[in-house]
Amino acid sequence: MKNSDTSDSNFISVIGYGTFITLGHWKNKFNVEVCTVNKFTRIFPRNSWFPYALKSSGSFKALKFDVSKEEIKILDKIEGVADGLFKRVMVDILLKNNQSSSAFMYIPTEETIVSQKLTLESDKIDRWKEEIKKLPEIVRKFPDLFT
Repeated sequence: MKNSDTSDSNFISVIGYGTFITLGHWKNKFNVEVCTVNKFTRIFPRNSWFPYALKSSGSFKALKFDVSKEEIKILDKIEGVADGLFKRVMVDILLKNNQSSSAFMYIPTEETIVSQKLTLESDKIDRWKEEIKKLPEIVRKFPDLFT
């Protein structure tokens, strides 16, 4: 099993923490596993239909999965990278076996943070967990997302 951004240069490890989970972008991908994203907090502001990850001293659970170079281009489009909505950054993660690794994750740009008035105060309890819990397949396959 590959552990990080994988030695196979045809695949890239990505973190799904919001709609990548709920819309099933992890399905039919390689090496799907629950991980802990360090130095970030997931927030789900009340005026939004998807969450954001902001730098912090916290952490949250997400899914790590591997995609092809072609698929990463599609994910960049979904996340509005070319439009300046999100940017893809490398983040530190902890895998289930306590092994440190890293993967790409999409975070809001400064412009998005300002325009959407995003702060860590926007969601102190990680409300997105409740959205994920509405999907029985995810709860069944990835119970560690909720621990």
